[in-house]
Amino acid sequence: MKRLTLMRHADARWKDAGISDLERPLNRRGTTAAEAMARRLLELELVPDLVVVSPARRAQQTAEIVARELSVPARRVIREEGLYLAGAADLLGVVQASGPRVTHLLLVAHNPGVSELAHLLVPAGGSAGLATAALCSIAFDCAAWDGIAAATVRDVTRAAPAAGLFRLFS
Repeated sequence: MKRLTLMRHADARWKDAGISDLERPLNRRGTTAAEAMARRLLELELVPDLVVVSPARRAQQTAEIVARELSVPARRVIREEGLYLAGAADLLGVVQASGPRVTHLLLVAHNPGVSELAHLLVPAGGSAGLATAALCSIAFDCAAWDGIAAATVRDVTRAAPAAGLFRLFS
């Protein structure tokens, strides 16, 4: 079985014109939301083996908070340049390139790519996109990452910082 958790970065500052999009940091609400989502992952016992994160500062900060709260070692948090503003196909390519020893992968990236990938893998989950800091964790009944697909979905858990938790499949 493989598990993929897709997480959109938490809320970032928008009003500082002197900061590039790549360098925008989390705002206070984003930091709080990332901490809340990390606690939710811990409660659900969804601790990843590996965290792959976009190079954007807001995504890096989100991943650092989650990794710290889940006690994921820094060496298991990998910066992947190709995740910055990547589409669903590119994100899926990164996931499928994960090593065979990785059982649970957490991807921290951006919309619309993360929402598009969630919809691609869980079309019955509706078309609502992931809000900032929200996540979609999908368990697949397959032995290798190249086997993940809508047809192999076994369980889906979605959560958002301000919303409740709900299961689509069990």
